[in-house]
Amino acid sequence: MTHELPRIVFVSLDSGSAETDPVLKTLESVRRWEEEGENVLGLHRNKHWYRTHELAYTLLRNFVADFRLEEARHYFAHVNSAKCCENKPGREQASQILFDNCRRFIPGELEILDPDIIITQGKWGKLAIDRVFPQLVSPDYIPESLSEVKVIVINNHPVIWIETFHPRYTGFHTKNRSHYSQYEMIVLELMTRISSNHFLPITDSIVTPNLNSEVLEKQNSNKHIYKRERQMTNRFDQKVIGYKELIEYPDYPSSEYPTKADCEGYTYISMVQLCNIAEKLNQKRKIVCDAFGGDNGDIPVQSDRQAWKWKQPGHKRKKFVLISAAEKYFREAGIDWK
Repeated sequence: MTHELPRIVFVSLDSGSAETDPVLKTLESVRRWEEEGENVLGLHRNKHWYRTHELAYTLLRNFVADFRLEEARHYFAHVNSAKCCENKPGREQASQILFDNCRRFIPGELEILDPDIIITQGKWGKLAIDRVFPQLVSPDYIPESLSEVKVIVINNHPVIWIETFHPRYTGFHTKNRSHYSQYEMIVLELMTRISSNHFLPITDSIVTPNLNSEVLEKQNSNKHIYKRERQMTNRFDQKVIGYKELIEYPDYPSSEYPTKADCEGYTYISMVQLCNIAEKLNQKRKIVCDAFGGDNGDIPVQSDRQAWKWKQPGHKRKKFVLISAAEKYFREAGIDWK
């Protein structure tokens, strides 16, 4: 089967609360409410369901023209790792026995949904798929620092698995949400490679969880392991113009001329900092600025070099670039940024 968008599945905990009327609990009823009745923009910004839509929107916005956050509800599936609901006071988490009893059904659900991207939310979501599916050696476009991002195999094709804290916990905001832009670039790269049948060319090893994570050598290293026909738009291979809008004002290094060490733990540097670094290394500011879209974002650039813009109240308008993209640019230009 072909499809134009990446299939995204969230694997969460239990539902917390549920309707008592069985008519309102059917799959058809729940889907109708989500697609027609849910007011996404009216949801509490720091609660689970809003953050779920926000992450889906972030991962999908490169694939849908003029995409809006409230439209994300039409483009992802959501699976609970505990199917029953105890309706505990205050939506307290269900008892462990529910998760233990339901866990064996999750892999079959995922095989039917056949995702390209899986986001697990919290401990029980992770345990539902951990060491169940074969795990591939991560490709070079997934940084080692992003230990929460893995590549597994479902239905004989690669799937990006992003392991997150449940959005109600602080860890989600301090670790996962700060990595949104990196997740976005990883998904874009995955789908670009799949569209051209170049996901993991001549992959020689596969990490197989149910064999104690032993690395098994492939018998035939002259063939691509996974190929999957996709009807993808060819704009992933094209350059882009304009800016991306930041959902939240980012933290970034305080130094005007940040070193690589200064950038550890951050996702962005400002465009001014990027140009400062280049100038300090005897490069012209305009050249590096143009390599990231120019002053007005009207110069076509590779998607990872597209600048991010903040224009909301509360902070001065500012442009940012991904540190990973800056590091790659300097490396390709033969500039020794330390």
